[in-house]
Amino acid sequence: MKGNTSSLAFTSLAHFANDGSALFYPILITYYVQLPGMTISYLGVMAILFNLVSGALSTPIGKRADRTGSYGLLISLGILLWGVSAIILALPFVLHGYIMPFIVLGAVILGCGQAFYHPLGAAILTNTFSRDATPRVMGINGSFGSLGRAVMPTVLVVTLTVFGDFHGLIIYSIYSFVSSVVIYTGLRGVMTRHSGTITETESGRKNANSASRTLMPYIYLLTGAVFARSLFLVGTTTFMPAFLDGQFGSKTIMTTIISLAFILPIFGQPLFGLVTSRKGGKFTVVLTFVFSTLFFGLFLIFSRQIYTTVFFFSLYALVAYSGFPVFLGYVGQIVPGDISGKANGLVWGIGQTVGGAVGAAIITLFTLFFTVSVSIELMFVFAVVSLVFLPFLPSRRKLDQKILHAS
Repeated sequence: MKGNTSSLAFTSLAHFANDGSALFYPILITYYVQLPGMTISYLGVMAILFNLVSGALSTPIGKRADRTGSYGLLISLGILLWGVSAIILALPFVLHGYIMPFIVLGAVILGCGQAFYHPLGAAILTNTFSRDATPRVMGINGSFGSLGRAVMPTVLVVTLTVFGDFHGLIIYSIYSFVSSVVIYTGLRGVMTRHSGTITETESGRKNANSASRTLMPYIYLLTGAVFARSLFLVGTTTFMPAFLDGQFGSKTIMTTIISLAFILPIFGQPLFGLVTSRKGGKFTVVLTFVFSTLFFGLFLIFSRQIYTTVFFFSLYALVAYSGFPVFLGYVGQIVPGDISGKANGLVWGIGQTVGGAVGAAIITLFTLFFTVSVSIELMFVFAVVSLVFLPFLPSRRKLDQKILHAS
C-alpha cells in the first residue's frame, strides 16, 4: 500500500507540473506575435513542430520504460526538459536578431519534454493498482493535472507581467527544475514493473503474446479515434488564447476565462475515472466524445457574450479535458501491465499528440486564409468527424472473450 500511495502522490505532482504547462506555448503566442517579423501563422508552425516531436517520441519512450522500469527517472527528465525549453523560449525577448532559431529550438525541446508524462504516469498507476481500480485512480491523478492547467496560465501571465517577459520565463524554468528533482526523489523507489511474474514461464509468454496480438488491432482503432478527436481539440486549443483575446480585447479576460474553464476538469477527471471503472472504457469514451462536441458547438454559437462563453467553454472543458483517465484508463482495463507503456505511448503519443500536431497544422493553414475566429469555427467539423469511430470501439467484455478464445 505504501508503494501505491507513493506512486499516486508523486505521479499526481508530476501531472500537475506537466499539465500546468499545457497552455504554455499557446499563451506565449499572444506575446511572440508582438515581436518584430512574427505572424500568427509562423507561430502556429511551431505548435505543429513540438506536437510532432512529442508524438514521435512517446512510443519509443514507453517501450524503453517497459524494458528498464525507469518510469520515475524518465518522467522527471521530461519535466527537466520543460525548464530547459523555457530558458530558450525566453531568449527571443532579449535577442531580437535570433527570434526564429530560438523559438524553433525551444519548440523542439518543449516537444521532447511533453513526450514523457502521460504514457509513463499511466503505466506506473496501471502496474501499482488493480485493473478495476486503475481508471478511478487515474481520475484522481488527472484532477491534479487539471488543477495545474487551471492555475498555471494565470501564474504564467502574472509572472510575465510583474517580472517581464524574459525574467518571468527564467523564474518558470527554475520552478520546472525544482519540480523535476522532487518528482525524481519521490518516484525512484516505486516498484512499477511486473515483468518476470506475468511472463516468466513459456506458457505465460505464449499467453501474453497471444493477448497482445489480439488486443493491438483494437489499440490501433482507439488510437485512430483519439487522433481524430485530438486533431480538433489541440487545433482549437493552440489558438484559443488568441481567439479569446481577439473576442474581448483583453489578456486579463482571456486568462480569466481559460482559468475558470479549467477548474471544472479538476472535478471531472475523478468523475469520469469513476465512470470508466464502473461502466467501462467504451461507455465513457462515447459519453465524452458526444458531449464535448455538443458543448463546443454551443460555445461557438454564444461566444460573443462573456457569461455564455464562460458557461459553455467550461462545460466543454469539463468533458473534453478528461482524456487521461478515460483513454488510458480504458487501455489499462484491456492490456497486460508489461505492454502498458507501449500501448499508452500509441494511444497518447500517436493518437493524442500527433493528432494534435495535425490539428495545429490544419488550423495554421486556415489562418493563412481566414481569421483566427473563422479558423476555429472550421475546426468544429473534425469534432463531428471523430464521432464516426464510436460504434466500432469494443467493450471490455468483448475483448475478454476474444482473449479467452485466442488462448
